[in-house]
Amino acid sequence: MSGRAKAKSGARFDDLRREVEGGRIPPLYLFEGPEQYLQERALQLLYATVDEGLRVFNVSRFSIGSDNGSGSKTTAAMAIDAANQMPMMSSRRIIVVRDFDKIREEELELVLSYLKSPAPATTMVFQAAALDRRRKLTTALTKACAVVTFELLDEGAARRWAQDRLKLQGCSIEPAALDLLIGLSGTGLTRLANELDKLSAYADGGVINDATVQELVPRASEHTNWELWSAISLRDRIRALKLMERLLDDSDALPILGSLATFYRKLLTGKQLLEGGASKQEIGQATNQWKDSFLALLRRSSRAEIVRAIRRIAEVDDAIKNSLGTPRLQMQYLIAELTLKK
Repeated sequence: MSGRAKAKSGARFDDLRREVEGGRIPPLYLFEGPEQYLQERALQLLYATVDEGLRVFNVSRFSIGSDNGSGSKTTAAMAIDAANQMPMMSSRRIIVVRDFDKIREEELELVLSYLKSPAPATTMVFQAAALDRRRKLTTALTKACAVVTFELLDEGAARRWAQDRLKLQGCSIEPAALDLLIGLSGTGLTRLANELDKLSAYADGGVINDATVQELVPRASEHTNWELWSAISLRDRIRALKLMERLLDDSDALPILGSLATFYRKLLTGKQLLEGGASKQEIGQATNQWKDSFLALLRRSSRAEIVRAIRRIAEVDDAIKNSLGTPRLQMQYLIAELTLKK
């Protein structure tokens, strides 16, 4: 991935590691993708190129639009100013820019100008879970930067990753137990790493079996989805947004949308049965929802409202698949709409 104009795009974590270990580090990176654990690992590789005692002077992180501690908001100009400073007793500075989708229009030319002529002693990393490809800045970044993509691992890769991590910790896991673990925690490495660390400490050098996984690993994703459904049904927007953010930290948006679509299809089925005079037992059998709260939600929700929600979920699904805005932003708008109070 060496060279600014000829930077290799579509690289993965292992490609980045080889390039960094070989000392071939370009001045501009674009990290994009939902696998936040590996993104952070990649940043640590770059930080390690600066002497540990000097990182406090030569490593800076900027989240555009956030409070910078002095009562004002972090701007792109602050990040550019830091990037243009000479390193202190080091050959390199590392500047990380997060939430760059919040860069104001009036600062766009400043950033575009920097991309054309970056400071040679600085490595600037633009970091995002997803890209809004409609924006001029996104186009400029993908052309100027070495692009590294961090996709969620598939189940096979997640299994191998888990086995390697446990081997380093001096224990192992039975194949069936590993399948169960992946099913419960998903393939997001942040959550998977936390569960593996807990299991390995419990096993203490032994073999992790089904019973251990069932005892120690909660059905976290399933539980949080239920909480999200409940918060939406109660029109609790603040809680729903927090739960959605928690789910997005460990998964991408599409499975969450799928879960919401399933919930609203069950609502529509239940509503049709309720309007047709079906009993609570019949509704429960058709929807697999037996709680009184579900029946109460059916009674207070109109058919038009449920259909509109299903339509909006489908629209957001299509928008995310076609990169029309970042998934997180699309999901925030959707949750806000679904929790509108009558």
